[in-house]
Formats: sequence, structure tokens, C-alpha cells
Amino acid sequence: MRVFRYTLLSLCVWLSVAAGEAAESAAGDREFQLKTAYLFHFAELTRWPEARPIAICLRGASPLQKFLPVLEGQTIDGAPVHVDIETDADIGGCSILFLADNSRLTAEVAGQARAKHILLVGDSDGFAAAGGMVQFSLRDNKLKLVVNLGPVKSAHLTLSSKLLRMAELIE
Repeated sequence: MRVFRYTLLSLCVWLSVAAGEAAESAAGDREFQLKTAYLFHFAELTRWPEARPIAICLRGASPLQKFLPVLEGQTIDGAPVHVDIETDADIGGCSILFLADNSRLTAEVAGQARAKHILLVGDSDGFAAAGGMVQFSLRDNKLKLVVNLGPVKSAHLTLSSKLLRMAELIE
């Protein structure tokens, strides 16, 4: 009987740990699903100086790689969205560039973003303060946005007031 109880208890503990890990994984997936949806909405809520195809790019290793392909072929104002997740490819064709870590936000990348009107997005702490344009920030289990208006303006991009109302703004 004691062996049976021990086995049953072990099974219950294992199931609760497995369920907790699955819930944690689902919560992590949910975060990156939301970020994917936000990136699509950024494309809808950003105005570029000239009409161009929308390309959402990812540079660096990020769980977003799993979710971004769902945006391929979606349309904004009748134009298809392209997704580019090549780690070290040229960023010139990007409309929105998600950088997986702050080390990728170099002076060269920031300069290209200004010159080619690319919206720079990231989720690393301090991304916006380091010169990024839009930063995802997880606070109190909620996804928040931080927008650095200086780099946005210098790239000649216009963000919708809908987007700006949702964000913490820094100059």
C-alpha cells in the first residue's frame, strides 16, 4: 500500500510540474503571439514617406521566428506583407525591423534605419533609450510599448495617434 501511495504521489507531482511547464510555455507563446500581432498593427499604423511593399524582418535569435511566418501574405491596404527572418541579411528591404537583442542596434543599423525609413522594434531592456524606436516591455504581466520619438522622426516615419496613445513616450 505504501508503494502505491508513493507511486500515486510521484505521479501527481510529476503531472502538476508538467502542467505548470505547459502553462508557462503557453504563456510564453502568448507573449510572442501578441508581439507578432503588434508588429502587423505597427505596419497598419505607420506611414512611410513613400509607398512601398511591407516587409517585416527579424534579425537575431528570437521566439518570434516561430510566429512571424503567419503574417506572410497577409494584406494591408491590398498589398501583401512579406516576412524575412534571415539572421544576417541586409536590412534595406525592411519596413519594420525587429532586433532580437540590443547588441544588434549598432550605429550603422540606426543610420540605415533613418536613411531607409525602417521602423526599429525590439524587446530588450533599454532598447528605446539606446536609440530604438519601439520597445516591447513586459510589466505586471502586461505587454507595454515604449516609443522613442526622436529616432522615429529622424527616419521620417509617422506613427498613428492610436499607437502613440498606447505607448509610453520618450524624446
